[in-house]
Amino acid sequence: MKKINFGKAFMIGLFTLISSAGYSQVAAWQFSLPEPSKGQDVTAKATTIDPNLEQSVLTRGAAADPKKQGNTRGFSATFPVNTTKEESKKSNAYYQFTVQAKKGFKVSLTSIDAVLRRQLQSPYVYRWMYSLDGQDFTEIGKADITVEDLNNNGAKQPSVSLAQYKELQDVSSSKIITIRIYTWGATANTGDQRSFGFGKSNMKGSNVLAVKGLVSPVN
Repeated sequence: MKKINFGKAFMIGLFTLISSAGYSQVAAWQFSLPEPSKGQDVTAKATTIDPNLEQSVLTRGAAADPKKQGNTRGFSATFPVNTTKEESKKSNAYYQFTVQAKKGFKVSLTSIDAVLRRQLQSPYVYRWMYSLDGQDFTEIGKADITVEDLNNNGAKQPSVSLAQYKELQDVSSSKIITIRIYTWGATANTGDQRSFGFGKSNMKGSNVLAVKGLVSPVN
């Protein structure tokens, strides 16, 4: 039988608890309150934002067309047929938001949580990426992720960790963090089943996109 080092296990647990202390939701989006969205809004301001962050706005890349679909209480678009990640990047098939600390503060990001909604012929593979110059993007995580669930309300995705990326820690107000989610894999150029985006908030205003982290004064 393998012996358990309780002292080591305690120290690991204590370190995890301390390292996560103080981190909370710094930006989030819901689409039910005060009025349900139709899913075709051009942009969407964060409905929850840390008071020491600049407002964050959710937008679409040029290839994401919000006019050809509807997603009440959500935020979606119709995407072209891009079979690869590189095609997706070239055609600007993404959603995007920014995070920026106000003067005198810094921000550290730890995770992204999202509810994503796809249709039968829509893109179904995605990858989160980040940039500090708005041009060169670094992939987040070890692999691309697929969405198999066709639930009309969307499916909660695995939490995406950001804590291990040094560039996303203690970021001053002079820098803007740009976060994108690229998607690809649509199977048809026509039809009305090519919508991919953020899922439906319930009538209580549940978040479908949330970013956790820590905003603190600059020493």
